[in-house]
This record gives sequence, structure tokens and C-alpha cells, in this order.
Amino acid sequence: MTEPSPETLLRQRLVRVARRQESADLVIRGAQIVSVTTRELLTGDVAIAGGFVAAVGPEYQAAEVIDASGQYLAPGFIDGHIHIESSLMTPASFARAVRPRGTTGVVAEPHEIVNVMGAAGLEWMLAAGRVSGLRVWASQPSCVPASGFEQGGAHLSPADIAHGLGVPGVLGVAEMMNYPGVLNADPQVWATLQAARGGRIDGHAAGLSGDDLQAYAAAGIHSDHEAISEAQARERLRAGLWLMVREGSAARNLDALIPVLRELPRRAMLVSDDIGADWLLERGHLDHQLRQLVAAGIDPLYALGLVTCHPAEYWGLHDVGVIGPGFRADLLLLEDLTDFRVAECWLGGEPLAALQHNVSIPELAGGGVNVAGLEGADLSVPAHWPVIGVRPDQIETYRAPPGSGDTKLAVIDRYGRGLVSAAWTCGIGLTRGAVALSVLHDAHQVIMAGASDADMRAAGLEVARLGGGVAVVDGGEVVAALPLPYGGLMSDAPPAEVAAGVQRIQAALRERGCRLPEALTTLSFLGLSVIPELKLTPRGLIDVRAWTLLEREPLD
Repeated sequence: MTEPSPETLLRQRLVRVARRQESADLVIRGAQIVSVTTRELLTGDVAIAGGFVAAVGPEYQAAEVIDASGQYLAPGFIDGHIHIESSLMTPASFARAVRPRGTTGVVAEPHEIVNVMGAAGLEWMLAAGRVSGLRVWASQPSCVPASGFEQGGAHLSPADIAHGLGVPGVLGVAEMMNYPGVLNADPQVWATLQAARGGRIDGHAAGLSGDDLQAYAAAGIHSDHEAISEAQARERLRAGLWLMVREGSAARNLDALIPVLRELPRRAMLVSDDIGADWLLERGHLDHQLRQLVAAGIDPLYALGLVTCHPAEYWGLHDVGVIGPGFRADLLLLEDLTDFRVAECWLGGEPLAALQHNVSIPELAGGGVNVAGLEGADLSVPAHWPVIGVRPDQIETYRAPPGSGDTKLAVIDRYGRGLVSAAWTCGIGLTRGAVALSVLHDAHQVIMAGASDADMRAAGLEVARLGGGVAVVDGGEVVAALPLPYGGLMSDAPPAEVAAGVQRIQAALRERGCRLPEALTTLSFLGLSVIPELKLTPRGLIDVRAWTLLEREPLD
């Protein structure tokens, strides 16, 4: 016979503890235990050994007993779809922001760092996650670049994606954003789908409905987080897709979809997608969404399932998301089921106090910013081009007529290719100065918005000097800046420092007329060529619905 594996030995110990043949390491006693699978509150002890729950029942013995009378014990929260990079923090800094809020695990979609660094970015995200104090799984980015209109720092072939699916910690293929490629049988897109067969294939079906949505689901897609109305949400559920209800700092769809969640759909979960550091510290993470649901009259036990067992089931995470024997001891002690205030947060049986604040982050080589040609670049806008209408709380834009613009936008290739293009926008509102940032989904070029070409250029050059980040310039002077040295996307500073930097930039923009409540997040989506309706890349203005690059000269 072979020697028992470490997991076998651990499981045998759990059996002995459950049968009261051996003491547990820790017992949590007296709490009302949230059963998310049956939507009921249980009483009893939760016995923990080796980082796992061994049993739930009366009067277990342990080396340590915690009296949790009057409180609620729930599974740790899981965000089933998030781009950690959008918080502008490394996984370790992100963990410091969300663990106190009850989040114990996330499924990261690291296509931001992968668009900059390629496969090395995925491996870095998982390695950084392992030392973060948070469970960080990943989905393999499916569209790098997002479409043929974009050109970032990497290009992943179907073979590259198939390789990434074999990396430990990768749970499936990430959001299939190139829905025109799905619908029109693009060979590269379908080769990616073929490589992913047998596992999860995450969706991204912004604006799709009717026959196109049916066709998209028929291709083997399993979910969508782009529903922004009741009708869209119900159509996705009826098509058998899992509904990921998104509430982040850029796209906030929860209020619109609460009527659907009141019907307690089985295949649904809450996700944040993109969420900023200042939002996390001011409002919260998944705990903020839970408060919104309960305030709207939704059963808190159902709501808790949306951030625990539902995402765990979707992603095939069989040992998290439930308080039960054999599951990891990722647990929350909540003061109530209204405000979801966290009294304690265990990860593998280790309390919040064990979270390290000075971890050694894996090295990330490369990912700098080269804006060659910016100083002499032509930032003129073709007179016949439509204006990009910017919405304050959505990442979809709209088409406004020529001549209605109030703020110029420019995007320059950050990888040294010298490509640059400019367009007019309405809705941003800057009356003086300019802002530039190296966070621009998905290729992460440098985007500049401002009231003068000179300040736009100066802001872009400052971002390059920082090695990536955000800069606000007025009259040629830098008035606010935030360095993002990890791939031009992330900082390893404490969450409060990152949030304070974001707030300084937001305040500087407001003083200069900006009307966007979450300006950096909204600006960062104005180059994403797979989200309607108009988006700007270094190659020019994209009409997403027509799936075409607009001509610089008017057609006869």
C-alpha cells in the first residue's frame, strides 16, 4: 500500500474530530450558524481542525473555544468576478481592504496585467495572491487583446490560452468579450472556445438580446455580468446563463436588478467587476451589496448565498462557500444580518489578526510606459466624427452629434509604437487642466482628457516619467499624481494611501469642472472596444455596434 497523502491524513483527522475521538483546534460556540444551502439558522458548535470545519454539532471539545453568543457565523464572501488591478492595488494591498469587510476569496480576471505582460502577468497574479492573505483564484483571459481594434503589450493565441488553463489556480476561461467573433465564427475565437471545452467559459454579452443572445449562449458560454436592466437579466436567466449582478465603482447595476433578485433566482451571484480603493474603504465590498439587498427587502439568507455557495458552485470550488464538515474554515462572525458588520474573519481557521501587512510581493519585471512621439503628436479631431457621450454611472457610452463636445480625449500607445488619436467627448466637463492615466481597458494605453492640448501632453509625459500611474496637470504644473509601478496598473501602498491618492486626484478634477463621480474608473473604460457605443484607441474612434474603425476623412 502507498503511504497516505497529507490530505488523506488531514481528512482522517477531521473524521476523528467529528466522531469526538480527538479534540478540535478551535470551537466557535453560541453563534447562530448561517446555512446558505437551506436558508436557515442553525445552533451548535463549529469545530475546526487543520484549517477545515470538522463538524457542526453540540458540545465539541477544543484547545480554544470562542464564545460567539448573540452573533452570526457565515461563510466567507467570494467575489466571483473581479479585476483586482482596477482597485489600483496589488493583491496584498487589496486583501487589507476587503478582509475586514468579510471577503475571503476572489476569482480574479487578470486580463489587465495580462494585456500588459502576457502569460507572465497571470502567473504573477496567482503568485501575488498566494501571499496576500486572501484566496485568489483566476480565470484565464480569453481575449488578449480584447479585439482586433486594440494592440497592447501581448497577444495570446488559443494555444497560449490552453496552456494557461493548466496553471494551478486557474478555474476556467475568462469573459469572452469578443462576441462578434463568437457570432461570426471567427476562427481564433472558436479555437479558444474549443480549448476551454469541459470547463467554465465566462461570458461578456454587453447589449446582446434576442437571437444574438441565444446564439452566444449556444456557443457554450455559461454566464454574463453585463445585464443592466430587468429585461436583460431575465433574458439571460431564461437562456440558462448564470446572472452575475455587478455593483462596482464604474458600473452599478444592482438597484436596477433588485426586482429580479426578489424572485430568488437559483443561478445568480453578486460581483464587483471593477472597484476602486476609495470606494472599498468608504462603502465596502460585497458587504455593501448585501446591505443594499437587505434594505430592499430581500431575505438576508438568500442574499448571503449570492456571495458564498453560488459563486463557489459556479466555479467548481467544492470546499468553500458553506459552513459544513470538510469545508475550509473561511468564516465570518457577523454582528447582524442587516449591516453585516464583521467582528472576525477567519481564513483557513486563522483570524484577521494573522493577516500580514508587510508581505514580500513577487517581482514584476517590465510593464513600463513609453509614449514616444507624444510631444509632437497631432491631437486634432476630424470634424465629422461623432462625439463620445460619457455616462456618469455606466461604462457604455452613447453617440452625441458633432459639435456637442466639452472635453477632448486622446489615447497614445504606451508600448512605443507612436500611434495616437483624439476625439471629443461630452459629459466629462473639464474646463481647465488635464488628466492622464495608464489604466485604460483593456490594452492599457495612456489616455488623456483635458481642456488644452498642452496640459494633456504634459500629463501624459508625467505618467510616463512615473513609470505608470495617474497625473493631473494645470498650466503645465503637476497638481496631483499617483504612481502605479506594478505594470502601470497597481500600487503596493496601504489601501488608505491609495484611496487618499485617488481622492486627491478626484478633488483636483472636480475643482476643474469634472462632473464624473468616479472619474478615473469611468475614464479607464473609454478605450474598451467591445463595450458600446463609441470608444477611442490609438488607431482611432471605434463604432462598436457597427464593429468598424471610423474613417478620418469623410466618405463621399
